[in-house]
Amino acid sequence: MKKNLKALIAVALTTFAFQVHAEDKVRLGFIAALSGPLGVLGAEQQRGLDLALEHLNNRLGNRTVELYTADSRGNPGVAVQEVSKLIDRDDVDIVTGATASNEVVALVKPIAAAGLTLVGSNGGPSPLAGKNCSPAYFSVAFQNDQWSEGMGKYMNEQGIKRAYFIGMDYQAGWDHVGGAERTFEGERLAKVFTPQSQLDFSAELAQIRAAKPDGVFAFYPGGAAIAFVKQYAQSGLDIPLFSNAGLVDTLFLDAFGEDALGVTVTSNYSAKLNNSANKKFVEDFSKKYGRDPSFYAAQQYDAVMLLNQAIAKLPEGKFDREKAQDLIGTTSFDSVRGNFEFNRNHMPIQTVYALKVVKGDDGKLALNLEGVATESAEDPYVAECQMGK
Repeated sequence: MKKNLKALIAVALTTFAFQVHAEDKVRLGFIAALSGPLGVLGAEQQRGLDLALEHLNNRLGNRTVELYTADSRGNPGVAVQEVSKLIDRDDVDIVTGATASNEVVALVKPIAAAGLTLVGSNGGPSPLAGKNCSPAYFSVAFQNDQWSEGMGKYMNEQGIKRAYFIGMDYQAGWDHVGGAERTFEGERLAKVFTPQSQLDFSAELAQIRAAKPDGVFAFYPGGAAIAFVKQYAQSGLDIPLFSNAGLVDTLFLDAFGEDALGVTVTSNYSAKLNNSANKKFVEDFSKKYGRDPSFYAAQQYDAVMLLNQAIAKLPEGKFDREKAQDLIGTTSFDSVRGNFEFNRNHMPIQTVYALKVVKGDDGKLALNLEGVATESAEDPYVAECQMGK
């Protein structure tokens, strides 16, 4: 009888241990524009995700990762439909990714309503930085104005007195152009926005020529960026072009040919940053993909590394979604960007760098690290956010 009882207890304990172990997992949702006009950006985000999970042996905080992927196509309506599947069908514990700022705005409401958290790896729309800041949204990337405020300051340092501002007519375009305009101290000749579908800029370039500025600030992402930069160079305009890494980044350098030479951008990331986390990231990314990583990959890599450290603090057993949200904003991690922290509106406080497109020793285009545009950059909307007060 005693032997049978011991055997039953052993079986029960084994079963219990197996159940606890089985619960020690995290169902990770990843949503990004994996197809459509911004598909190249989402694919780069996924490269950062894949490399991070590879470095972590497919575990986050000692929990096995079950990955569920959704394609937003860069469309806010589609993004909401796809994240609803991640929530209702896949029962994910947490969501990361998101590519375009307008889809980020659309995603936060359903994610928050489900009691989940979005750890965004690209963009930081201004509505979510101020009055509509949310406990359910963290941007590991940047607040949109942040890069461009740094560029406005940099343009001042470069002696630009008369500037022309142009960008794509959507949330990120308004934020980026507004940020550069806000910190630029010279004369603002014009502020022009063009439709998202526009790829022919001949009329706008003629207007720029007629305005005779000392410098031009332009924000366009994806295919529109390539079209604008190429047409700008081929128009013969001998006017310095300024932007941020949304316009010209490592990911697109080959597509520009030599038309991007001399363009200066700001970014929160450079593959040349000298810290141990970035050295490992760049070395392994380059081995895997044959080039330096872009900021899209770097930000998604950082998002996963942050989640790894935050989730490691959770108690064993069933994933505590509410506790995970609390931990994300207060957990430190080794960012590939060096110093990194969240402001109380869940937007980053970080350094913004100036980078210039040059021809490297190998004859290929490269982004040269020119220096720091802004140290410990915040965003202009945090005072409107009521979280943390």
